[in-house]
Amino acid sequence: MTITWVYVQSEPWVYTVGFYAPDGTWHTDSDWNSKEDAADRVHYLNGGKGVE
Repeated sequence: MTITWVYVQSEPWVYTVGFYAPDGTWHTDSDWNSKEDAADRVHYLNGGKGVE
């Protein structure tokens, strides 16, 4: 199974990083206060270089 990490805006100033399992279950990794930081985390989790 390949996991594709994504972020969603879970509250007005909270971006949650996680992935959806094949059965549709959401699994959270972390919460961020900026879209850019959440995007950086998603990029890293999906195999990109950068911030852990």
